[in-house]
Amino acid sequence: MSSFAIIFVALALVSQCEADLISGFCSKSNNPSLCDQTLRSNPRSRGADARGLANITLGNALSATQALVRVAKSVSNPTNKEIIDTCIENFDDASDNLKECKALIQKKDKASIGTLVTEASAALTDVDTCSDEFGAKEPPQLKQATAKAYTFVQLLLIIANTF
Repeated sequence: MSSFAIIFVALALVSQCEADLISGFCSKSNNPSLCDQTLRSNPRSRGADARGLANITLGNALSATQALVRVAKSVSNPTNKEIIDTCIENFDDASDNLKECKALIQKKDKASIGTLVTEASAALTDVDTCSDEFGAKEPPQLKQATAKAYTFVQLLLIIANTF
């Protein structure tokens, strides 16, 4: 076999492994299509291992969670202000928990991984609490933004549980 053929086969195998890693994580997500589209559209995901994908996902989770605050403020009115204020507090807590995850993703000791899972779990609970408070009366814009943030935080937790 020529060296060109060997290189081609090696590159095909690496590409297949990447696809399998992304597919494997996204298939466990509550929104596999958003997960797959987001990870594959990021150039940093090419060749990334689980920790690399976790970093990409963390960035998306932080952005989506911070966007939740803006959306919550935009739908606030006198009849829902109390719930919205609680939601904003929870979204800020979720962002703080996610910020703690940044340094933990690269660590390989059991305690750091445990803390990473705990922080991601807390962020997931914080993101989801607002929907619980509103129930069926949640404003559609907030519901959509919450679903997006939930997907990325959940994905971070899925990936972290593989470390």
